[in-house]
Order: sequence, then structure tokens, then C-alpha cells
Amino acid sequence: MAVRLVPFETDREELADGSVRISAHGELDLATASALAEALSDCDPDDHGRLVLDLADVPFIDATGLRVLIEARRRRVRAGGDLVIERPSRQVSRLLDVAGDRAGLRVARRRDEHRPARARA
Repeated sequence: MAVRLVPFETDREELADGSVRISAHGELDLATASALAEALSDCDPDDHGRLVLDLADVPFIDATGLRVLIEARRRRVRAGGDLVIERPSRQVSRLLDVAGDRAGLRVARRRDEHRPARARA
């Protein structure tokens, strides 16, 4: 029986409002969680801004991946910033629903849903 490794990659994008978006691609599990943890920790820990994690291209997540998300949010909030999960895939959404409020994760179902509303003149 051959073991098939599924690639996992992340892309980083600086947003116009000063936030950073990390887009993840591939399955997020025991074998790949450390790659996401590294990408998230590479973001400046002293940055008090918002970190957006786009999980639209993550077809699978297990408890190890969930732990990485929870720890990244805790670190970001301690630094005075925030972490928002953006566009989670169907399977990721199901896991986040099961984890519920106890996980403390903010989720935006659509891109840019998490941005604050602009002041009206």
C-alpha cells in the first residue's frame, strides 16, 4: 500500500487596509498543520492588525488543523489584533460549526464580509 502525500501551500497577500491575508491550499491535517502554523507565525506577532485566513481551497481539516487555528487566534488577540477565517469550504464549515463558540473563531462566509462598515457622510 502506497502513501499518497497531498501538497499543502499558503500564499500571503497584503490588503489595502493594512491587513494580511493568508490563503491555504490543500488538506489541513496532522501531516500539514505545521506548514500552516509556520505561515501564521511568520506574520509579525507584534502587529495589532487583522489577519485573514482564507480556507476556500481547504477540502479537509482535522482536529490538528483546528488546534492550529485556535492557537493562532489566541496569539493574535493577545497581541491586540484579530484573526478571521474567510470563506471556509463546506467541510471546514462543518468542523467550525461543531467546535462552536468554545473555539472562539470568527468566520466570514464571503470575502470581505469581515470588514468594518464605512462611515456614511
